[in-house]
Amino acid sequence: MFRNLRINWLPNLRGDLSGALAAAIITLPMSIGYGIIAFAPLGVEFAPKAALLGVYSAVFCGLLAGAFGGTPIQISGPKAPLTLVLATFVAGMSAKLSTAPQAALQPEILIGLAAVCVMIAGLCQVVFGSLGVGNLVKYVPQPVVAGFMNGIAFLLIVKQIRPILGVKGSMPFSDILQHPDLINPLTTVVGLVTIAAIFIARRYTKRVPASLTALGVGSALYYGLAYFWGAEATGNVIGHLDVDLPKADAILQWVPVLEQLPYSVLLPELLASGFVIGLLASMESLLASVVSDNLTGSRHNSKKELIGQGLGNMACGLFGALPAAGSIPRSMANYKAGGRTSVSGMLCAVIIFLMIVFLAPVVGKIPLPVIAGIIFVVGVTLFDRWSLNLLKRLLTSFKFHKEVILDLSITLIVAIVTVSINLIAAVVVGILIASAMFIARMSRSIIKRKFFGNQFHSRKMRSLEHSETLEATGDRIVIIELQGPLFFGSAENLATEIEKLVSTTEFFILNFKRVNDIDSTGANIISQIKNRFEKGNKVLLLSHMRENKTLWNFLEVMHAHELFDSRYIFPDTDTALEWAEDHLLGQVRGDRESYPKFHLSEFELFKDFSAEELNMIQERLTLQTYNKGQLVFNEGDHGRDLYLLTKGSMSVKIHLPQRNHQKRIYTYTSGVVFGEIAFLDGSSRSAGVWAHEDSEVLCLPFSQFETLRAEHPQIATKLITNLSLELSRRLRRTSNQVRLLEES
Repeated sequence: MFRNLRINWLPNLRGDLSGALAAAIITLPMSIGYGIIAFAPLGVEFAPKAALLGVYSAVFCGLLAGAFGGTPIQISGPKAPLTLVLATFVAGMSAKLSTAPQAALQPEILIGLAAVCVMIAGLCQVVFGSLGVGNLVKYVPQPVVAGFMNGIAFLLIVKQIRPILGVKGSMPFSDILQHPDLINPLTTVVGLVTIAAIFIARRYTKRVPASLTALGVGSALYYGLAYFWGAEATGNVIGHLDVDLPKADAILQWVPVLEQLPYSVLLPELLASGFVIGLLASMESLLASVVSDNLTGSRHNSKKELIGQGLGNMACGLFGALPAAGSIPRSMANYKAGGRTSVSGMLCAVIIFLMIVFLAPVVGKIPLPVIAGIIFVVGVTLFDRWSLNLLKRLLTSFKFHKEVILDLSITLIVAIVTVSINLIAAVVVGILIASAMFIARMSRSIIKRKFFGNQFHSRKMRSLEHSETLEATGDRIVIIELQGPLFFGSAENLATEIEKLVSTTEFFILNFKRVNDIDSTGANIISQIKNRFEKGNKVLLLSHMRENKTLWNFLEVMHAHELFDSRYIFPDTDTALEWAEDHLLGQVRGDRESYPKFHLSEFELFKDFSAEELNMIQERLTLQTYNKGQLVFNEGDHGRDLYLLTKGSMSVKIHLPQRNHQKRIYTYTSGVVFGEIAFLDGSSRSAGVWAHEDSEVLCLPFSQFETLRAEHPQIATKLITNLSLELSRRLRRTSNQVRLLEES
């Protein structure tokens, strides 16, 4: 772990320092505002202390996440989602402690309880990183994340309305509307001008951060109004910041409360809130890491990032600070200003600490409505653009797509739960929705596509007569390509789909190449299908099952592989399809597994030749026999002889140089012509041909063809024409299969 500290910081020190300063200027007011929000239940008099706890969060997590994290330009600090979860926890604990005898110690006790919560969150992150499960948070569905963000944005905005209006306490909004005299107009003006200043600065100034510009404009207006109407008329400021070296004892200050609230009462809320903060902090940090990768062109280490963030939050817990996470805007500001290494994150933490130490009197004078205005704009920018764009398209197009409505409904549900109950409940609801969506997707049909034998053919090139037979009867063969996990949710759907085909189909080929998992229910249902087929004289063929190690290993462990006859398990789908075609031809024509010897007149190539013309061809042919495995010609050989396969079968293979492997692309059966490409264009052989079994061929040497063309040009022309038709037929068949694959 400590190897991360070996950072080459000198080459880009100037850029890292510049980036750290830019990020610190953005981070400081945010940290102050989030601290005040988190501990708002403790009252406005606690605001100075709360502001410091927000600042310390950026200091401690920034240092440790920079040192041990896995994203070089990441800037860490308090974040809105984490702050709101902690605020919910603090408010709940405050209500429970309101009647306790230690009421005078309540702030310290609440800080201690919050510190334990943050410590648990940091520990969860370290565990996530150590177990390598950090990437799982990326699989939370977009509608759920959008619901979180929209709910958080709404809450953040609502929490700023009272300080912007200058209303003291936690008076309900209905009372404020009924008593508008409670609103402080001068405070409201300061808050609204601050908000407007941010949007104007974003449009017209790029070099100075908009929040810093708004901070200056809002504060200047505040003190200008205070000069004429008095400080009391313009609202509160943060207050005196008693900056002292933080002590690592905050986490122990909650112990006295055990007399009133035992572990059985505290632990559920502590663990639930801590876990949710840890989960949200992990999501925020990893999302910021992905954005940082896009900026730098590098790739972050998610394990290190979560461990670094977790250590930072554990440190925040020790000192009673707010939880923190990686931030996209701050990291982008760091990068744009020159930050390139993790030193920038650590320098940002140091600069923030120095700013609060040396500028504490100035920071303490910042008006609360100005801070509220800045956080208000943060809330506005937090609204999820994806869901807003989706809603806009739905309303403008008036096309109510089921998927769009479902996504927006999920987003709305999570947002409503976030606002009406709390973020913890929203996370629970979100996880349940995500789980339900996952199960629903996994329970969809596992069938990616299916083909029938009259649409899709094996790589066995057959005579025209046999090909026509397969075209007419091939719908008795079905190839079913599976994709995804074959488990209790999807296996039953597969059985139902197969049931629909049983009455018209005899040969079923299941392709397991893209099946990534199987459970005992899936294996049992496949076995049930096989047993039923055997009783009904149907045949079940399985391809890519042994080659799929995940499946086969599971079947071996469960001893389920013994349920399947090895004769019906094939290494690939093409081999299984060949087997099915051979047996179908055997049923229809009586040619089971062997092919009758073809005579010259039976070849499609010579279908319109007269007896005299056939004799002229016959005189120029030579009979050649090949034993199984014997080479006819090799890829790259120079030769233009034409071959007529009269008996047996031939395998056509190409060489794959990178794998140093021969791959079969076709198998020719009796009645097929081969070697025609080189015969026509005179180039070298495009593939090698081996005897797949003991075979006989009639060879037409190219020299004999040249003689035939000179002596009988009309016969040579007829042969070339028929050979072109044969090639056209093969090409058309290939085109139809490609089209079928592309459209499926």
